Amino acid sequence: MSETNRRELIRIAEEMNGATNDETRQFISRIIGDLSNLKPSIAFVGQIKAGKSRLINGFTGQAEYLPSDVNPWTTVITDMHFGHPSGRTQGAEFHFFDNYQWQSLIAEGEELRNMFPDDEDSYKREMIEEQVEAMKVRARRRLGDSYEQLLGQQHDLDELTSDDLARYVCAGDDPSEDGALDPGSDRGLYSDITRKAEVYFDLGHFPFPLTVTDTPGVNDPLLIREEISRQYLKESDFFVVVLSAHQALSRADLKLFRLMQALELGQIVVFINRVDELGGGAEDAAKVRLDVLDGLEKALGNSNIDVLMGSAQWAHYALTGDETGVNHDHVLAWLRAHPEQMQQYLNGVAEIKQGPGPISREAVLRFAAMIASGLPDLRRHVTQALTDGPINEQLRMAWQHLDSFARGELERSQVRLRALQDEDGSDVRNADESDKTLGDLRKLIAEKTQEITRDMDDVLSNLRGVMDDTVSESVAIVVRGPDGQSPLLAKGGETELNFTPLRERMRELVQGASQVVRQRMLSELYAIDMHCNAALRALPGWQEPVDNRMNTSAVRWFRPDTTALTRGITVELRVNWLSRLISRNSVVARAERLIVQEFELIGDDLIDTTRDDLLERLNTVLDHYMALLAGHLEHRSNSGELNAQAEAQGAFDKARRIAAELETVFGTPDADERQAEAAE
Repeated sequence: MSETNRRELIRIAEEMNGATNDETRQFISRIIGDLSNLKPSIAFVGQIKAGKSRLINGFTGQAEYLPSDVNPWTTVITDMHFGHPSGRTQGAEFHFFDNYQWQSLIAEGEELRNMFPDDEDSYKREMIEEQVEAMKVRARRRLGDSYEQLLGQQHDLDELTSDDLARYVCAGDDPSEDGALDPGSDRGLYSDITRKAEVYFDLGHFPFPLTVTDTPGVNDPLLIREEISRQYLKESDFFVVVLSAHQALSRADLKLFRLMQALELGQIVVFINRVDELGGGAEDAAKVRLDVLDGLEKALGNSNIDVLMGSAQWAHYALTGDETGVNHDHVLAWLRAHPEQMQQYLNGVAEIKQGPGPISREAVLRFAAMIASGLPDLRRHVTQALTDGPINEQLRMAWQHLDSFARGELERSQVRLRALQDEDGSDVRNADESDKTLGDLRKLIAEKTQEITRDMDDVLSNLRGVMDDTVSESVAIVVRGPDGQSPLLAKGGETELNFTPLRERMRELVQGASQVVRQRMLSELYAIDMHCNAALRALPGWQEPVDNRMNTSAVRWFRPDTTALTRGITVELRVNWLSRLISRNSVVARAERLIVQEFELIGDDLIDTTRDDLLERLNTVLDHYMALLAGHLEHRSNSGELNAQAEAQGAFDKARRIAAELETVFGTPDADERQAEAAE
């Protein structure tokens, strides 16, 4: 995503909004809002002690901003906003838990644990509940009478110091039973009730606005930290999974990767940190990287996850000049072993030498450490992936809509200019006919929308029936056992029911039905487009615009959201409890019924989400098209003004300039691409 392109599209859209009809203005305003809030997010996740905080400091260029010399973090998610759409560039907001959010944290955590249960999960909920209660007790001791008033509130600081940050996100000293703290210390005062911290910076060296998130570590002895890290996974667009070179791809790491794969999250890159601590240097690091790639392939299949390497410690030295733990010979040896980084280093040194004044030895050493740290490579990798990913798709869709408006306005202004040169007094008649035609087309589109919606509901209703039958049959096979021996009645008490094939079949069903609805929608939209264009061509004096086709990309690019399939089935953990309360003979039937009900709810969510998303995209296409038609039919008269021809010339010149400016953002659509769209 190009920040220059985004800002240019916003500027052009705002200019277009100032000289258009109400219908078009409403749609363009939505585009401006979407573009203004286009802000990808990057989350750093991984085990505790993997060096995430220092790595984030190097990645963002905010040296020593996040404490990394101790383990200070509690349950706090820290969002670092760079170039936030609000325009805010400093200060912070700290959001506090309320009782409902604490309980939701526990409940949602159980769903995630159920997806990949292990031997420890049976007691994790109880431990997490105990830890939440302990947090509340500590907070009451620290905050006293203000505790209750602070729940669910937030603090907004115009400026932020390291001491401020420590009050909200650092563990601090554990207060005694009488609530006493060390005199003069308020470190960690609000930490136990702080749910999330949002800190604001200017754009810095990033090419577009983004949010960098520091999460508590997974595999943390304080399970509530791990729980918050896992639950936050759905909130980001890109993930940097930080591994330690000393213990890369442990059991906890693999479980995290499997969870991220099951949740169908965004793009992922692995960064192996602390290569500076390997005795064999680059050679050992290469072996670790191969082991990680091999482990990911075996655990996840064809994962296509890129694996980078580096050292947050080297980046820390490069930013601060603190040489503690830095061996310059190791840095240079690393560069020699990696020719691409060595070339970056040589090019950078050559550029530094061209600057004013002498170049110091320390400056060269710090620059070498930054290149060897791998952080510049990580930044390029992440920003390029975001540029080429879904965010860029949103940017291009916005451009397509604006471009179609601009080309339509250019053609309309050109036609009006020509008509004024050969005025025949038919303006009033043209205006009446245009209004009637526009009203007829609105009615047509409304009726067709109802027909399309009914047809979609018929397909999805049939899907709902097939989905319920599939759930009933599949659950019965799993619960009763393939040989008639239910695993629920097996000795030993531990039961693991595998519903992965059912989830995959449900995904296939919703994708297949979505494809049917999508193709039918595109066919009906094509028919609407043809009918409307025929009505326009029937108008007296109508001249065909250069391109008056409907933009159906929002529907054409639709893919169903299947994240509901990642939900766990809580019955799987209740089987032992059930067997103690009811007779063995009814365990299977009771469990089967409960599991079927939960999967049917998941199926309902899948179908309802698909319907809502498709309907939203259909309305987007038709709203845009209706605004386009209104623009084509507007001002077929108005030529009776004294200076009408001058005004028409001015409108034409402006439209031509806007169309040219839009062309410089993304260029003109490729002819082959247009033919492919028309064929659909």
